[in-house]
Amino acid sequence: MLTIHLIRHGQKESHPGDPGLTELGIYQAQQAGKYLSQFPISKIIASPYKRTQQTAQHIGEQLDLGFTTDDALKERMNWDNESIHKEEFLSEWTKATNDREYIPQWGNSSKATGNRIQQLILCHNLNEPQHIVLVSHGGAIVDLLRNFFDDEVISELKKEYPEGNDYQMLNCSINTIHLSEKPTIELLNYIEHLDEASEH
Repeated sequence: MLTIHLIRHGQKESHPGDPGLTELGIYQAQQAGKYLSQFPISKIIASPYKRTQQTAQHIGEQLDLGFTTDDALKERMNWDNESIHKEEFLSEWTKATNDREYIPQWGNSSKATGNRIQQLILCHNLNEPQHIVLVSHGGAIVDLLRNFFDDEVISELKKEYPEGNDYQMLNCSINTIHLSEKPTIELLNYIEHLDEASEH
């Protein structure tokens, strides 16, 4: 059975483009690595953005593992340019969340994002007992989960924002799924490895 640990990056700096982790985000990644050290992790794959690579690096240091990157793990939409008003970006994001086939002005549809991560996972042997860490982004992780499971299964992630309904994936949360004949979720948006002082 293949076990996938989907990790959202730690807290990022608050500017558009390709922000790195804050000091808190680094701490969160270290704590995630300590938690994951109980499992026989064989590889770590990260989205190519700075925040996910830094998260993977700090997790890997706890596991004595390096990491590779794969474009399949990129976020559905990335706020790259300050000339794009954040309100407009969030409006497009919400449309893509609520209509999985909708192609936003910037980025990919929810369905396409889930599909590319699913294809990355299916390149591995589902019957081989191994644990793999994928470091990605909140929206992309939710998009993958919606490919594998009905929305009811992940309904606890739903939250109402000013722009509309969306899903909340917390910083450095762990989502563990087991893949064999039928996918199952063991952990969803898990943050108990982060102490109370760690802002989410």
